[in-house]
Order: sequence, then C-alpha cells, then structure tokens
Amino acid sequence: MRNILTRFVAVVIVLLLYCYPVLRAGREIGRLPVPPMFAADLPMYINLSNGSLASKGADFLNPYYLVSTPYNGSGYLKFRLAALSFSTFRTLFKGDLWSAMLVWNLCWWATLAICVLCLFDRFLPMHSEPIVFLGLTLVMLFNFGVFKNLVAALMHLPSTSAFTSLELPFMRAFVPVIPITILVAYLALQIEALRRRDVAIIWIGMGILQLAALEIFPYATLMMAGVTAVSLAGDFLFEKNHTSWLTATIYGTACGIADCLFALRGSVGFYSGQNSLFSFQPGLLRHLIGGNWVLLAAIVLAVALQKNIPPMIKWPLVGLGVTNLILLLGDAVVPAKAILLSHHAGHFIHATIAILLTFLAAAVIRAYPSQRLITNVIAISATGFLLVTGGLLSLGTYRGFYPANVDEAEFSRVMATIEGNANELIVARSQSVDDPCGWGFEFTRDPVLYCTDAEIMLTPEQNLEIQRLRQSIYLFLTGRDSRSLRSALAGPSRLGLMYELGYWAEATSLSRSEQEDGVKDINKDLIRRLEQVEQGNPWVSSFFKGFRKIVVVDRVKNPIFPEDRLGRWLNFNGAYQIGNLKVSNYTSK
Repeated sequence: MRNILTRFVAVVIVLLLYCYPVLRAGREIGRLPVPPMFAADLPMYINLSNGSLASKGADFLNPYYLVSTPYNGSGYLKFRLAALSFSTFRTLFKGDLWSAMLVWNLCWWATLAICVLCLFDRFLPMHSEPIVFLGLTLVMLFNFGVFKNLVAALMHLPSTSAFTSLELPFMRAFVPVIPITILVAYLALQIEALRRRDVAIIWIGMGILQLAALEIFPYATLMMAGVTAVSLAGDFLFEKNHTSWLTATIYGTACGIADCLFALRGSVGFYSGQNSLFSFQPGLLRHLIGGNWVLLAAIVLAVALQKNIPPMIKWPLVGLGVTNLILLLGDAVVPAKAILLSHHAGHFIHATIAILLTFLAAAVIRAYPSQRLITNVIAISATGFLLVTGGLLSLGTYRGFYPANVDEAEFSRVMATIEGNANELIVARSQSVDDPCGWGFEFTRDPVLYCTDAEIMLTPEQNLEIQRLRQSIYLFLTGRDSRSLRSALAGPSRLGLMYELGYWAEATSLSRSEQEDGVKDINKDLIRRLEQVEQGNPWVSSFFKGFRKIVVVDRVKNPIFPEDRLGRWLNFNGAYQIGNLKVSNYTSK
C-alpha cells in the first residue's frame, strides 16, 4: 500500500508540472474556445481531428479549404488513428475543446508515467525506490532532446530567461507522447517475452501495439522492429534456452503482412510526391552525427558491456538504442523530402537516453551493495534536482508561449464577431505553422485563404492545384513579389525562406541537391503563379468571386496586408477594431 501511495504522489507531481502552464493560462488569459498553445503544431493536430469529425463520406474534409481529400492520398491522413480517436473523445465534452484537450493530455501524460514506473519497477537489475523515482523524473521532466540548450539555461541561473525557449519533453500534444507511451509498453512486453519465452499472449500484445503505433506514428513501428530484431539476435546468439525460431518467424511474418497491408495502401510519403524512396548519400553522415548521437552511442555501448544487466533485459535495451542511432542517420539513405526520417527519429532520443541511463545507473549500484545508503542519497538528490529542472521548464514553457496565447485570445474574440458558415473567406496571418489561420475552421466553419499547414492534408496533386494557387494570392496580398523571392532563394538565407513557404523537408534536409530541388519547385510551382497574380490574371478574380464576403484579420500596428494590395482585387466595405486586431470586410470586384 505504501508503494502504491508513493507512486501515486510521484505521478501527481509530474502531472501538476505539466498542467501548470495550461491552468495558469486559463486563469490569466482566460478559458478560450480553443486550447492554449505550449508546443508546436497544436492547430495542425486539432484540424486533423476536425476533418475526421466533419467528413460525411469516405474522404477527409480539409478544414482549411473545405475540400475533400482521399484518406490514402496523404501520409498524415493515412496514419491518423490518434486524430481520429481525439475527434471521438472531444465529443464527450460537448464543444468544450479547452477541457477536452487538457483531459486528453492528462490521460496520456499519466499513462506514460505509469508505463515508465512499471518498466523500472519490474525490470531494473537493482530494485531501489529512489532509482525508480529518479528514472521517472529523468524521463518525464528532463529533456535530452535539447540537452545543450538545457545545460546552458541551467548555467545562467538564477536568471530563468533562457528557459522560455525550452519546454517539457512531452508537452507537445499527440506526438511524441502517444508513440513513446506505446513504445515503452512494447519494450516492457519484449523483455517479458524473453523472460517467459514462448508465451503466445505476450507476442500477440506486442503485435497489437506495433500495429497501433503504425497507424499513429510509423517511425515508432520502426523502433519496435529494431528492438525485437536485436533482442532475438542476442537471444539466439548468446542464450542456450532461447526463444523458438517458430515463435519468432510467426510473429515477424504476421506483423510484416499486417503492416504491409495497411502501409502500402495509398500514399506512404509525408512531404513530397517524388517517387525515389532510397538515395544513398554517405556525405551526410558527418552532419547527422551530432552531440546527442555520440552521447547515445556511448550509453548503448556501456549498457551492452554491463554484466549486471541480465541478457533478457539487456538486448531489448540495446535494440532500443541501436535502432534510434540508425534512424537518426536515416536521411543518408532515405531522402529527407520523402519522410524526414532523421528529424522524426529525434522524437525518441530523449526517452531512449533516459531509459538506458536509468538501467545503467541501477546496474552500477548493484555492483556496490555495501554503498546502498550513499547511492540512495545521490539518487534522491538527483531526483530533487530534476524536479526543480522540471519546474523551471514548466515555468519557461508558460512564459515562452505567453505572447502567442495572447494573440490567440485576441483572435478568438475577433472570430466570435464573424457570422461563420456563410460562404465567407477568412484571410489571416500565416507566417509560421502555428499562426491564427489554423484556427479558422474551429471558430467559423468557413475556409481560410491560405495556411501553411493545409498542405499536409492534401494530395500532391492538390498541393499544386489548390495550395500553391492560394499561397500565391496570399503572398501578393502580404506585399511579396516574385523578383524579391527569386533573389532571396539565390541568397545565403534561402533555407529560412523555404521553410516559411512550406517546403519543410527540403529546407530541413542537409542534402544540397534536395535543397536545390526545393528551390526549383518553388520557382516552377509557386513563383510562376505569383507572377500570374502580379500580371492580373483573371483566375484571381474568379477565385474571390466564389465567396459572398472576404474578411481580413490583421494587426493594427505593423499590418502584414497592405491596403493597396487588397484593393487590387477587393472592394472595401468597412472595418472595426478588437484589441490589437483590425477586422476589414471586403467583397470581390
């Protein structure tokens, strides 16, 4: 009973630190119709669930433009189980999205914390309450994903300003918290499978988890495949009483068939319509091997050589680390513009390092049983330090996202004044992936002119026919021109511009040839259309004539939509101001 109580208290403390930014925002900014943002991509994930909820047929309804998209036409729509689950979950809250998002996150934060506790409680080579709690706080409250920046922020204490650019490791909704939770559960089952050998129910459970991970975040399935491959290899090579070949073969075959039937139906790629899935570029390896990669490699080697970790525990842990190391180098084999493999493998590095370090610490302590008191004191002190670090990250998360949440509150008040669902076009800022344009559907059920995120919920063909058309009009209305864009794409800061324009994979890629491909695509698909807008092509007027009214939401100070550009295509019908935002009504000329 005492153990259960202490674990309950530990989980509650973790949840309070994660909830603090949300609850404080609710108190100081107010409970809005949409949840506050404390990590990237929240509007995108909400809209993924919106499309699932709003769709009446076999296709997905793109919430940005209200166009139908085949579910198998886009990677994000194909692997949509988490968004589909949330679309059902939020209906329980009868329109209260703020509460739905908080409870959804609480459930996943709590589930992850419980899975981590169970993993350590059952399988640590030296069971010690202080080490179990140290491992929990290391996983939940530190952040190896931004290790260098986190250390720098700690070095600047007592000033906490550097923490505003950091966040708790699982603050981001849906990913990585959901796939990491499933991966931790899978790791525990894999260890149990090696301990209990050919117990069928365990392997069935592993199969279900890896298929669920595939439908949510397929990179997690790759991690699971690596864990099992290394586990079985180690078991077959070094254990006399190893898992039977029949069990391994049946499991691998069944998973392979199930995964292929799901994954190969429709589009697999996420960012590009290009056909080449493999392209060996060994020159990228020196860029992909960074500080975290070296740190993880050293920890994996230490775990592999550690004699105090039993083999049935060691090999799954080594598999976890080795697979993460390989995937982090993935862009050298799979083009970044296909699936951004190295980038998404980074979602696992924090949990992998934290889990391996906890097992390594327990193994080292096991070697010195006479020093139990000293090691417990060290573990308790380290846990206290991690709790303080978690508190600083929580506070920094709130402060760092405060300006964005104030903007969101003002945008919410503006949207409340718009009729909605009345064939209106909303023109709002889309300079980054989390700008107000992403909330348009949630408030009005009307389409927006353009939003960067919309492209991940369209087919490659729709991105050429719809996204780039709307983007070219948006760029013109914000005062951009084709000549300056061409000049910037030829300059040293082109990657920042490419990312802003939504060519994320090409901008993130370390391959110069992929970057050049991105520049060519922008010139061919986007700037060409922008030139047509500048020349007064009739299709622009036809586009605007499809809407009863055009509503432009802009800042009062430093507006991004010049009036002369708007006046080129639209008739002004009045404006009003709410806070720092101006709402202007237009009709097509």
